[in-house]
Amino acid sequence: MNMHWIDWTIIAGVSCFFIFMAQMTARYMQSTADFLAANRCAGRYVLTMAEGIAGWGAVSIVALMQIYYQVGFAADWWGKIGLPIALFMTLSGWVTYRFRQTRVLTMAQFFEVRYSRRFRCVAGTICWLSGIINFGIFPAIGANFFMNFCGFSSHEVTLLNLFTIDLTHILIMIILLAISLYFTFTGGQITIMITDFFESFFCNIVLLILLIVVLTTFSFSDLFDGLLIADEGKSMVNPFDTGETNFDPFYFVIVTIGMFYNRMSWQGRQGYYVSAKSAHEAKMAGVLGNFRAWSVMAGLIILPLVAYVMMHHPNYTEQAALVNAKLSQIADEEVRNQMITPITMTLYLPVGMIGAFAMVMFASFVSTHDTYLHSWGSIFIQDVVLPLRKKPLTPKQHIRWLRRSIFGVAVFIFLWSAFFNQTTEILHLLAITGAIWQGGAGAVIIGGLYTRWGKTSAAYVALFVGSIIATGGIILQNIWHAKYDENFFITGMEFYFIAITTSTSLYLIISLIGRRRQFNLDKMLYRGKYADDKEAEDKPTAASFKGTLKKYCGITSEFTWMDKLIYAVSSGYTLLLFGSFVVMNIVAFCMDLSEKGWAIYHFYRFGFTIIMTFVFTVWLGIGGIRDIIRLFQDLKNVTRDATDDGRVIELTNRSESDGNNTQVTVSEN
Repeated sequence: MNMHWIDWTIIAGVSCFFIFMAQMTARYMQSTADFLAANRCAGRYVLTMAEGIAGWGAVSIVALMQIYYQVGFAADWWGKIGLPIALFMTLSGWVTYRFRQTRVLTMAQFFEVRYSRRFRCVAGTICWLSGIINFGIFPAIGANFFMNFCGFSSHEVTLLNLFTIDLTHILIMIILLAISLYFTFTGGQITIMITDFFESFFCNIVLLILLIVVLTTFSFSDLFDGLLIADEGKSMVNPFDTGETNFDPFYFVIVTIGMFYNRMSWQGRQGYYVSAKSAHEAKMAGVLGNFRAWSVMAGLIILPLVAYVMMHHPNYTEQAALVNAKLSQIADEEVRNQMITPITMTLYLPVGMIGAFAMVMFASFVSTHDTYLHSWGSIFIQDVVLPLRKKPLTPKQHIRWLRRSIFGVAVFIFLWSAFFNQTTEILHLLAITGAIWQGGAGAVIIGGLYTRWGKTSAAYVALFVGSIIATGGIILQNIWHAKYDENFFITGMEFYFIAITTSTSLYLIISLIGRRRQFNLDKMLYRGKYADDKEAEDKPTAASFKGTLKKYCGITSEFTWMDKLIYAVSSGYTLLLFGSFVVMNIVAFCMDLSEKGWAIYHFYRFGFTIIMTFVFTVWLGIGGIRDIIRLFQDLKNVTRDATDDGRVIELTNRSESDGNNTQVTVSEN
């Protein structure tokens, strides 16, 4: 057991605080829109913080540890390829702004408004299946971490001479899923968002302290010198000399393409996509999301780099032997690779910090699981069951059905994690299972939001082709691994790339041939003559040079001076990072930069990142506390609308089509 009583005290105390906050939010959940979207009352800072940790999650942290341990700074380096695209999406509010303008509760509800009810059901089914299969490995990866980091002993049993399961592993999954279900059931998206915010705030503080602990335990210069100890052709600092790896530059090119193509398509966090006060707040939350990502990356990157140094530097031979002894007890090769960094951390973290980091992973696990349980459970009801019913559900019935569906998703991912055998890296597995939906979803979303001529038939073909390619890839990979005991020569990310290029091409071809229909985008987006006083309309600036510049920078009449400042800082920081990427590539090609030269660059660049981490963490934390106070006030005063339940009548959201909206109160929790 690696845990001291002080570590357990920290875990117990922080957990009790999160549970208290969850219970305190229960009284604010009074309608279907509350349960699904926090009645669209969320401000930008609380969205940024809460959605940020829900997106990272324990599984993402373990995946990052795995990739950075394998290729070092190359992962961070080639990830900068996508910075210009990310900047464009930030400035323009790409997809996020228009999607929030539709006032829907789920992506598939938008599909019904834009395409048809039948397509909504088909899309909702594919999205749900892809989501729960992708989600299926999350509990197992989280439980693996806690077993090895906390030092729990295994207790294996064989069932029917067919399956061998670890009772400790199973028990950890049950406890973690039960807590996640409690948060989800208590108040739906309201509880999830508020508890996720405090979990995010806690994690940011701990990661800052962790940086201080690491940098006082290991000399910063010694750490970078240790990274120079690498086999020939497997550099940890030179991104041009990493050798054969599944995380090569092409991998990050595909990530960049997918980032643009599938903006908001992944519905694991769909509750956050519709919770903003307005389209402008959703857009600004996306801008602030960059700062949140920058504020946590330094802490997460340094951990696998320290692990690499400990496993390779001659000064840490004894520690490496201890780690290898523990790793040898893990039968599954993929799990061994994932647990290298967590096990090394137990050797140098002091008492208290082990418990604090375990709590970071606990908070990350719960935040992702309650968010994903809420999303996939609600998608099944909202987009598969609800459109098929002729009679609408009452608010109490609706929430009861949502909770049952959420529980069903929890049972599925528990069973999947208990019996699924992982054979490839986490990120490649997530890519190919996600491609069942995302292979064609991006074309359907972009075509629906930005074109008047996108056809329903084209949307069907894009979704089906993307799903078939991804499903075929999963089957091929498993057959190949079973027959040859090695990974298939096409990775999960490459299957994803094939799926999105094929489905996009077909969407364009089918939409542009034959007779075209002109869809009424203005009506769907509530703009022009369809605008009302519910939200400020995104009005263009004056037709002048200054107005044109603001237009192309994404600055509208909704922007305050603070919004413009945030935009400027975000854009400037992004351009600074990309500029250094371009300059260093030129220097590397012209001067044949040495390993030592690359190490010096990463030394100073990483030091700057650590300084900015402190600034961003304080800023977002203060803004988030302010937004939490406003959120409670808005939820207390908002008028509930019983018709705002996700149904669509004659291609219009039910809440907008009904002349007389009905006030509702739901007290069932």
